[in-house]
Amino acid sequence: MSLVAPGTVLMAGAVAKRRKSRRHSQVASSSRRAEKTVGARAAVVMRAEEPRKNGRGAAEVAAEMRNGKNGKNGKTEEPLDLGLGPELVVKVPPYDRRKVGVLLLNIGTPASTEVGDVRDYLEKFLADDRVIEIEPPFLKWLVLQFLLLVRPKSSAVNYRKIWDPVRGSPLLFHSLDLAKGLQEEMGDRFEVRIGMQYSSPTVDESLKDLAESGVDSVVLIPMFPHYASGTTGSCLAGAYRTAAELYCTPFLSVLPPFYGHRLYVAAMKKRISETIGERGKNVDHILFSFHGVPEEQCSRTDATKSFCNKSASCCSMLQKENRNCYRAQCFETARLLAYELGLEDGRWSIGFQSRLTLRGTIEWIKPYTDEGFVELAKKGVKKLAVVAPSFTADCVETLEELGITGREDFEAAGGEELVVIPCLNSSEHWVKNLAQIVREHIAETARDPIDAIQTSRARQPGFEEMEEDSLQTAAQSNFQQAARG
Repeated sequence: MSLVAPGTVLMAGAVAKRRKSRRHSQVASSSRRAEKTVGARAAVVMRAEEPRKNGRGAAEVAAEMRNGKNGKNGKTEEPLDLGLGPELVVKVPPYDRRKVGVLLLNIGTPASTEVGDVRDYLEKFLADDRVIEIEPPFLKWLVLQFLLLVRPKSSAVNYRKIWDPVRGSPLLFHSLDLAKGLQEEMGDRFEVRIGMQYSSPTVDESLKDLAESGVDSVVLIPMFPHYASGTTGSCLAGAYRTAAELYCTPFLSVLPPFYGHRLYVAAMKKRISETIGERGKNVDHILFSFHGVPEEQCSRTDATKSFCNKSASCCSMLQKENRNCYRAQCFETARLLAYELGLEDGRWSIGFQSRLTLRGTIEWIKPYTDEGFVELAKKGVKKLAVVAPSFTADCVETLEELGITGREDFEAAGGEELVVIPCLNSSEHWVKNLAQIVREHIAETARDPIDAIQTSRARQPGFEEMEEDSLQTAAQSNFQQAARG
């Protein structure tokens, strides 16, 4: 028998019915809001996919959406509301329009030709364990003290011979000129700086300057076509240390050694041909002179320990075991240049310069450039051209060691004329080619290589007519086709 009054039962039923109705209403309202949000998000995705059909970039469509414009007819729309409120307000440039830093890395130069400044520079340079690898540390310290007693004075004399009375160090002003040309060629989206390992402006200063300019992503470009621990390795190690110490660590990418890149080889070919004529017709012989390094630095790049420096022909071709060997990369550059220049066998040779013998305690890679000058003269070569492909900017090693001392050695041995081919420096052709090398590097490391290449094609004549398939293969084109083109 129920003890609940009939009226109470009716009231309870009515209340339950109203509650159920409200729940249905709330669910329906939530469902409509969810459908609206999902639909809006789907519209974003669909409009982001639109560019592939009408040729516009995703960034362009996104910018139109942020500005409240319809991408098709230009009519003003209400701002897109995803229900997230002010969190969607964009207060920084869109990701694909933020500035990219380009940092040209090099070893450095003395501040002046005074012995004290030269000594300060050499102390930093020679103390680097990647430059001179001597164990134990105490022995390295003794060797360094000896070098700092005898080298600064003679080096200062050499620097005075090549120092520009107005602009100073050739390496420094050529680097600054290259950075300026590269900035103009690449446009406002990039911030180009130089960074020296052992002198000002240092890598540390330049990275901090880029950060203060609002740059978060930086492309590091070691200005050495070939990898060596004492050059590329040292510069990159310094840049990594600096980046790690910054609170907002920059996002770094590194341009790999470009010793065989078609655009570098094409720039070198043009430079050489401009100086000594097509196919080197104005000289008897061409000597490709590369900076020397200790043999140990080459051997240590061979992980197998069974290939590098184990035979006289170990550098006859590049392969897995010697892919990072400095000497093997130099030989590859010389072969490519000789082929592109159309030089017959016997009309070109290779040498390595700037060795620091330390009284025979360290073996340096061979053959030696200075000995090559004498041998070629004695073989009857009267007019010799020398080019230094491992240097992208003229410096004391090219201007004094080759251009002054080398000329004296060659003529003393019976030669008549030594033609020193200038480095690439900031020549117009090199500026354009280096800019394209950087663009290709960025394209290859981007999420969507096609979009990345398209952002640069406006500055590249002929790119407007290229189809997507051509763009996809532009960064990977065959060396011979691109260099000849």
